[in-house]
Amino acid sequence: MFSKYKRPTIITATLFILGITAFLLAHTVFADVQNGLERQLRKLVGVARLAQMYYVEDIEWDDAMEGAISGMLEKLDPHSVYIPAEKVSANKENFSGKYEGIGIQYDIIDGYITVISPIPGSPSERLGIMSGDRIIKIDGKSAVGIERDEVPKKLKGPKGTSVKVAIQREGAKALLEFTIIRDVIPISTITASFMADDSTGYIAVNRFAAITSKEVEEKLQALEKNGLKRLILDLRGNSGGYLHEAVKLAGKFIKGHKLIVYTRGRSERIDDEYYADQFGRRLVRNYPLILLINRGSASAAEIVAGAIQDYDRGLIVGENSFGKGLVQKEFPLQDGSAVRITTAKYYTPSGRCIQRDYKGKNVKGYYDDIPDSTWITEDSLSHRPQYYTEKGRTVYGGGGIQPDFYVAYHNASKSPELINSMLTNRAFFEYVTEYVRRRRINYKDVDAFSRRFTVDDTMMADFRRVCAERKVDLKEEEFTRDQEYIRLRIKAEIARHLWGQNAYYFVMLEGDNQFRKALTLFGEARKLAALH
Repeated sequence: MFSKYKRPTIITATLFILGITAFLLAHTVFADVQNGLERQLRKLVGVARLAQMYYVEDIEWDDAMEGAISGMLEKLDPHSVYIPAEKVSANKENFSGKYEGIGIQYDIIDGYITVISPIPGSPSERLGIMSGDRIIKIDGKSAVGIERDEVPKKLKGPKGTSVKVAIQREGAKALLEFTIIRDVIPISTITASFMADDSTGYIAVNRFAAITSKEVEEKLQALEKNGLKRLILDLRGNSGGYLHEAVKLAGKFIKGHKLIVYTRGRSERIDDEYYADQFGRRLVRNYPLILLINRGSASAAEIVAGAIQDYDRGLIVGENSFGKGLVQKEFPLQDGSAVRITTAKYYTPSGRCIQRDYKGKNVKGYYDDIPDSTWITEDSLSHRPQYYTEKGRTVYGGGGIQPDFYVAYHNASKSPELINSMLTNRAFFEYVTEYVRRRRINYKDVDAFSRRFTVDDTMMADFRRVCAERKVDLKEEEFTRDQEYIRLRIKAEIARHLWGQNAYYFVMLEGDNQFRKALTLFGEARKLAALH
């Protein structure tokens, strides 16, 4: 039996031995990792030397090494990427400045310029260019296999100049031809902001840039002066951006010192927590809140939706979000390029990581597997981890943000090739310009216009005439099938011509079934948030 006087000495010695063992083990593991890395780097250098000595042609080593870096990062996850020097500055423009061009967010996927999303208010959006479109030709020359640094050289340019693109779209039998007139691309992150009725405010946020929380605050104050008593915050198609801007936005609706999001990485130095009041705020709103999301809502947009849902502060309506729960940090390189490396995963207040599975998938496969209605079936949900909101409602991780009310979007065009032909040939623009010039439209505002104006059969006949003059391939069956959408689009374009961008979206929401459903749910939102 050990003496009680000897026990502290034995414990101290034991702890010392354990400490030395842990240090030696850690050093050994680190040495193994380091040796493995050095072994692979030696292999890469060996292959490069063989290519230098024996390859049949001269090698462009800048391109080769950039390809090697991109390939390595792609093997890690879909969001760790190499960024060439010229795109580094382009990214800064997208989130803090302005430029002149056609207005798309894009990536090079399998050698194709792939539209991630058109920038709201840009020439591309006005012409109807859509997410997922592939640019096959630029000014008549093939763009397949184009180098990343060549894209802005061909698509950007002074305001008023034009560029012709041929686009491959899923479901379209032939390439879609567009002539795009370049313009100053708006830097605002607010697509639209207005009073949808005498008490309902509507704000659509298209991305989270350095000015987003400031812009939203300005819009909220303006709408509150006009009678806002409840709010629809539209984050559909919002692909994300700055995390701290998402925290600031969520903090406008969540009271107290509450956790909005936290990050966890391999190193504790990466771990961080973000709170609702962390960045200061003017005030916290307490009116009923509904968020609209869809498959294009990602990253920072999901942080906002996740916090609102976890604290039962508002209702989430629409379709499953994208499912990006990885946090990237950008590291500059000596030549002005950069790498964006995933350093952590982020978690909603309830503990959810909403990142979709990406193991064993290439980039294309990952983006093709965006959540849809199959992700909310009982069988699908049974395989996903469960968490609970502040009031005990069940929510799920591993697959984006699941809306509280799933509403599939039903109001898109039923004949996309026909509508694209109309847009490409500027049929809507020409008809509306002619109509407004010939007619006197007496409405005091867009609300009165929306309620009382009708696109009648005479207008449709005139529009068909313009389509014929503009060489639109007008198929009777397609035109009949899409009449409802065409009438709404003509009406919205007239509103845009008379009152601007907000008026266009005000009218288009007439046919938006997700928005219409949201208007019926404010009683549920008020009850959920325990508002009086």
